[in-house]
Amino acid sequence: MADVVQYKLERMLPELDDLERRGLFSRREIAEIVKQRRKFEYRLKRPSPLKQDFVSYIDYEKSLESLRLLRKKAQMKKTGDRKLKKSVSDYAGVSRIIEIYRLATNRFKGDVELWFQYLEFCRERRNGRMKKALAQVIRFHPKVPGVWIYAAAWEFDNNLNAAAARALMHSGLRACPTSEDLWVEYLRMELTYLNKLKARKVVLGEAEGTLARSGKNAKEEQWRDENKELFMALDDKREDEKLSNLHDGDSKEKLDSFREQGLSVLQTVYSGSIKALPSSFSLRTQFLEILEATDLAHSEDMRNEILADMKRDFSREPKYWDWLARQEVIDLNNPETTESMTADQLSRAIQVFEEGLKIVPSASMFDCYAKFLMDVIHFKDQGSQSIEQLSAASHAMDPISHLLAVYEKAETMGCITEDLACQHVSFLLQLGKVDEAKTLVEKLCSGKFSEAVQLWDLRVSIEMRFIQKNCTPNKTALSSIFEPLRNVLLKVPISEAETLWLMALRYFSAHKQFLDKLVETSMTLLAKDGGSDDGFSLSSTIVSFVLQRDGLGNARELYKRFLALPHPGLSLYRNCIELELNLASSGDKISLGNAQKLFETALKTYDQDVGLWQDYYNMEVKMGTSETAAAVNWRARKTLKKSMSLLPSQ
Repeated sequence: MADVVQYKLERMLPELDDLERRGLFSRREIAEIVKQRRKFEYRLKRPSPLKQDFVSYIDYEKSLESLRLLRKKAQMKKTGDRKLKKSVSDYAGVSRIIEIYRLATNRFKGDVELWFQYLEFCRERRNGRMKKALAQVIRFHPKVPGVWIYAAAWEFDNNLNAAAARALMHSGLRACPTSEDLWVEYLRMELTYLNKLKARKVVLGEAEGTLARSGKNAKEEQWRDENKELFMALDDKREDEKLSNLHDGDSKEKLDSFREQGLSVLQTVYSGSIKALPSSFSLRTQFLEILEATDLAHSEDMRNEILADMKRDFSREPKYWDWLARQEVIDLNNPETTESMTADQLSRAIQVFEEGLKIVPSASMFDCYAKFLMDVIHFKDQGSQSIEQLSAASHAMDPISHLLAVYEKAETMGCITEDLACQHVSFLLQLGKVDEAKTLVEKLCSGKFSEAVQLWDLRVSIEMRFIQKNCTPNKTALSSIFEPLRNVLLKVPISEAETLWLMALRYFSAHKQFLDKLVETSMTLLAKDGGSDDGFSLSSTIVSFVLQRDGLGNARELYKRFLALPHPGLSLYRNCIELELNLASSGDKISLGNAQKLFETALKTYDQDVGLWQDYYNMEVKMGTSETAAAVNWRARKTLKKSMSLLPSQ
């Protein structure tokens, strides 16, 4: 290993001598470079080098190359010499990085991200290894669509080789026929190629306009205005008068030819993609976006054909109707747009949803409908209209009242879900209709959603708001909501009712009679289900509330009751141990003894938990004696067996 590393370092001598001779690095800096490279080379020569070893070496060499270039530019600026003859140090850095990338990709052939980093470096430096690297990554990852797209883009944009790019795309589509990205990028490439051919005709004065719609035409006109000298003969009025009659017919015919070819390409790619991906909705929408951004012959007919196919294949899916309705209005995600949503647009969108409900009367359909109207309200609200002004607007269709009607219709048709019900209640609260929200949530919680945790969260918060607003909380007022809430807590599993328990403890823990009932309720549930080791621990939470309210004595009595239940959770043990250790750290011997008892009790059930043994051992080291710490350590090693190394030896 040492001989190989030394040989590699010796081969760097010409480069290092050149760096010193040119004054880019001092002798001391070069010694440091050699030291770092030796360290990295030894890492790469290990029996099983890590990916990070290669990446760190590459990052170091990239930083070194950047520093060399900066110093070279500074030197050229200082001497006034704009062109320096290139030498070995100008090529050695890039070559070394390429070689490290080659070694890394040979070692980690399956790492696509590493391959793309390699390709990007070759592309940025315009290195000749690019073609070979592309061939290798295609050979190793033919099922990765991004590889084919990257290779085709390189041939198309960098090498200006449309034929090679097309061949790569065809090979990619054969290898990955179900890739949406490949089909879409293939269509974009073909239309871009046609547009480039058309632009060439424009520059030669043989045609007008391009296949791109308004945005790109404006840019092209700006470019032509800035480069008038290139078109003097064509822009001259007298030449225009002479040639206009000759070329008008020709130009129109050639333009139509390009538009016809573009339509033919789109039809061909579209039909092939639909056969390969008949159930892809997003693919159809992307084709429509491309069609609308391109000026093709008979584009309206093609658009109608795609829309008809979408209705035939996706009319039973809510996402189709949601997409179709949103096409009727302006961009809801861009409230700063200069356009405004008209009542006619909103009316057409609502008609689409109503038609969709007749075909797909489902909860998902109502959910899409409600979200659309919420987006409309948010859009109008962002347009400097308050929600009250929007609701009072009489000159246009009111989305607020319509949204409320949609929620009611969903309930009437039996398509209401817990999520929609929560949205309905929350929206009423947002509108300031607290009384209506209270009535609605009571009705929902008493009927179909009697065990819906989210709705009960809303109901409890609304009820407590009323109680605190109308009177000083008293036993009678609190009982009116506590008893129904307690019944729900008894029915719903603890793991699903975390927020409801936290809310109940927050509102009722200040009243002893209610807290006692909550404790008894939790005892009943924990006796049936046992404690939880992951996530929410009800027993630990109640102990914490009692500790804050009634002090250590009551908390200690309560946790003993919880620990007496069948299979208490490990999190409860840890919480109780932490409680006792906080007191033991201040010198309370009783608390230290309690903590030791808790550890011993917990280890009867959780003796394979390494962390528990470590905590016990650390406590004895800090607060116990050397004998007790050694005893815990010996017991842990004996019990854990294979995990002996996890505990420090005495």
